[in-house]
Amino acid sequence: MGLFSKKPKELEYDTADCVNKKTRMRELFNEAVADGDTYEILHATETSSKFEKGFVFNTNTTTFYYYILGYRKSDCKIVLVQTDRELTRHSDAFFVDMDAVVNVYYNPKQVQACLIYKKGYSSYGEILTIEDIGSKTMYGIANMVQKEEREAFLDFLESVRSRLEQAGYKLDKWKRQ
Repeated sequence: MGLFSKKPKELEYDTADCVNKKTRMRELFNEAVADGDTYEILHATETSSKFEKGFVFNTNTTTFYYYILGYRKSDCKIVLVQTDRELTRHSDAFFVDMDAVVNVYYNPKQVQACLIYKKGYSSYGEILTIEDIGSKTMYGIANMVQKEEREAFLDFLESVRSRLEQAGYKLDKWKRQ
């Protein structure tokens, strides 16, 4: 440790609340996806920012989207179900077009998993933040700690990467830690 370095703080969270929220996420996912029990799930967020120049003031608006991310190893499917922060409502399921995915990478510093679509597709891809969130948060679903789920999802993404490499795609560097 250097002279000015700080010891990282341990994440504070309520274990019982975390378990309740994971159970609620499973219920919402099963409502949205017909065979939901066959998927592994975890919480993910996505953000979008919009900058507007004004006459007097410039504004920057950031929108947070909360998802229940489901994935199934047997047929390599990924499903996103958008939910609200309180886990009371959900949208219809969005199935990621895995045939359009040409690159997969993980940014450990920002805890983001990225699925990039092929050129000419309607969007760039999915950039999903899959970090742990403690009880003292101003954004996201509080008390959402999912280290085991995240590691299992990263194992799944590595298998997707190997399929893409076998198909001949050139992939970005993969760094887990």
